[in-house]
Amino acid sequence: MPTFSLPFRPGLNTQVVIDERNLLYYAAQCEGLASPDPLGAVEDALDQPVGTPPLADILRRDQSIVIIVDDVTRPTPAALLIPAILERIAHAGIQDDAITFFMALGTHRPMTEAELCAKLGADVLGRYRIVNREYRDGDFVSMGATASGTPIEMDREILSADMKIAIGNVVPHIAAGWGGGAKIVLPGVCSQATTDGMHLMACTLQSVLQVVGQRDNRARAEMDAVAERIGLDFIVNTVLNDEGQIVGVFAGHFVQAHRAAIELAEQVMVVPIPALADIVIVSATPCHVDYWQAIKPYTFAQLGVREGGVIVFLLDGEERLYGDAPAHAEVMERYLLSPFEDQVCAVDRGDVQDIAGMNVPMHHAMVRQRAQRTLCVSNHLTSEDIAKLGFEYAPDVQTALEHAYRLMGSDATVGVIPYGGETLVRVAE
Repeated sequence: MPTFSLPFRPGLNTQVVIDERNLLYYAAQCEGLASPDPLGAVEDALDQPVGTPPLADILRRDQSIVIIVDDVTRPTPAALLIPAILERIAHAGIQDDAITFFMALGTHRPMTEAELCAKLGADVLGRYRIVNREYRDGDFVSMGATASGTPIEMDREILSADMKIAIGNVVPHIAAGWGGGAKIVLPGVCSQATTDGMHLMACTLQSVLQVVGQRDNRARAEMDAVAERIGLDFIVNTVLNDEGQIVGVFAGHFVQAHRAAIELAEQVMVVPIPALADIVIVSATPCHVDYWQAIKPYTFAQLGVREGGVIVFLLDGEERLYGDAPAHAEVMERYLLSPFEDQVCAVDRGDVQDIAGMNVPMHHAMVRQRAQRTLCVSNHLTSEDIAKLGFEYAPDVQTALEHAYRLMGSDATVGVIPYGGETLVRVAE
């Protein structure tokens, strides 16, 4: 019988044996897709952008520059992208003291020095000013509201820069359809009020399973509107394979370049399957740090399992339920198992102060009951943590699979998604 290796996190795998008669699909990303010249791809993207002039042509000597970069929870190889951007900035005659790197943390915790070094590179860390602060500690400027009524409150340091450049990565996302593009601005560098408004809208106006993998949706429209309002000048977005290698680099306008990146990302990350499986085994990798991130692969897995099926969920969970987003501890603890309707009522009554923190409990409530059972295999989540999710503990994936067969029958079909944090499955037409 075939043996499959599944990652808990980079460098730590486990194995499961699945009878061929049960195996319905193994949804690995498309192999062999990687740029033969990653640095050349970066240079080409900056010089031949989508929807804007080349970066070198829009830089001026007297400009101040802010370079917005996503955080450690994203695999964006910023340290590989930054030198080519800085080279063009220096060529324009712009001095180092006019350049600020701004970490787009959203509602995540500030990054450690080691994380900053890995993300930006040691040269950047020692040479340029870096803003890396808790999202509620900024000095925000009110700029009115979006058409839907979300207040636009932007960090003053972002607004004061003459040139705004954003670095990110394109992967499937539960609220925005796809990551990258203007998402680095909202929620990346906005106030709590703006972030709350967008997250609440994303959770209540569209079903999460209708949004995932779709570029055009209500939350994305909100992000684009805010980016337009603040004058986001230039993005640099990567598309990576499941080994973290660059497949493509796209630069330019935050909508047009983002759409081009998604076209490639779909080729890499959307995997056709013959049918929905009775049982799906999914690894949360690379969203394996905590459940605040792992809600994404858990949601994506719903696209591959039939209603009433079983999910075997592998989550390393080094930071347990919400260690990367400790600001949301209270709502995570209180509302994770609440029905969606009760969560909405609590928000409407004014009982919830941390609206953005309701994002994960609400998405969790939308999808958790779709499968009859979720069996969780984790290296760091305690039995109590797993119970808070409404999941059942399993000591290893093979034991979980045997339990799933008892629930679904010995002839149950099994699907495997080895890189669940950045893979979408779609039933082939």
